[in-house]
Amino acid sequence: MKNLVIFLFVIIGCGTPKGTVKTEIIDASTMKTVQAKVTYKPFVNKAGKTIPDAGDYFLLYDNYEWFIKFSAGNVLRTDIEKLLDQTTTFKVFELEGLWDTNDPTIQSRVGKYVSIHEIIQ
Repeated sequence: MKNLVIFLFVIIGCGTPKGTVKTEIIDASTMKTVQAKVTYKPFVNKAGKTIPDAGDYFLLYDNYEWFIKFSAGNVLRTDIEKLLDQTTTFKVFELEGLWDTNDPTIQSRVGKYVSIHEIIQ
């Protein structure tokens, strides 16, 4: 009987999720059209060395530099690379949450970000 109880605790414990994935529900009425400058910040490791092609893109508008979360939008990284240091009009959602993943059990940077859904030229 004791072994059966221990077995059940193990089975129940293994089936319990450690965290839940937060799905953000976006209301289409909250989409904004913004005129923003595309900027790039290279990744610098702890030793102070810049790692090529490992940086992040941001949209600069309203006196804030918004991280671009490509996995949340409809625009590709290559589309944004072509617009570096240019001011263009975008349709975006402003959100706050995990930057690097949607899984709360994985380490990630956290903060405000935009998901870009259209580039208007």
